[in-house]
Amino acid sequence: MSALSAFFTRPWLVFTSAILFRLALLVYGRWQDANSPVKYTDIDYLVFTDAARFVSWGRSPYERATYRYTPLLAWLLYPTTWGGLWFEFGKVLFAAGDIATGWLIFKVLREHKGMEVGRATKFASIWLSNPMVANISTRGSSEGLIAVIVVALLWAVLQKRVILAGALLGLGVHFKIYPFIYAASIFWWLGAENVGSIRGHGKDAHRPVWLAKALMFFNPARSKLIASSGVTFMILNGLMLN
Repeated sequence: MSALSAFFTRPWLVFTSAILFRLALLVYGRWQDANSPVKYTDIDYLVFTDAARFVSWGRSPYERATYRYTPLLAWLLYPTTWGGLWFEFGKVLFAAGDIATGWLIFKVLREHKGMEVGRATKFASIWLSNPMVANISTRGSSEGLIAVIVVALLWAVLQKRVILAGALLGLGVHFKIYPFIYAASIFWWLGAENVGSIRGHGKDAHRPVWLAKALMFFNPARSKLIASSGVTFMILNGLMLN
């Protein structure tokens, strides 16, 4: 077995190297910001941290021009207002989202595709060891959080934890609208063939055909998905509005 093959048979080595890679980029980013006219930190991160500063003053994050994100993001980055190295807190949070996404990819491949450890680790490494992915999060882009929410949504659906999946869908759409595009696929997948039939013991025979078909289409799993995602989305919107 070659050294590279042996490397991929030990997931802890792959994840440790991915973490160290991101830490190295964070350190390099601080150096570049201090010594180069071309900054490593993404301009969006400065917008995020300015919004967090407004929140810390008890004001609206939208007082920061060009901030067009959920107030929840500004609250998550509240520690960046404490000064010093805390300014990097958001980048660390986004990079941690990268690592969590890789772990979920590995978990899905192992549990639901039955892949052996080495192969699943190699596929997860396409994300974990991707320089572009690491660069985006360590520069201060929040896409790492969206990625982990979307992959966690996939994991929850495959686990048939429908209420959790709905909550994650609602959270993802609250952060950015585009996770909504996965709703139709998930809704369709939650049919009787994947989550079990809802037919009762002859109960459908006493119902009108249209009602029986509607109940079969909006089965318990699909109804839970709609309810949990909608409730989560509305609660978050209500909290952030206040």
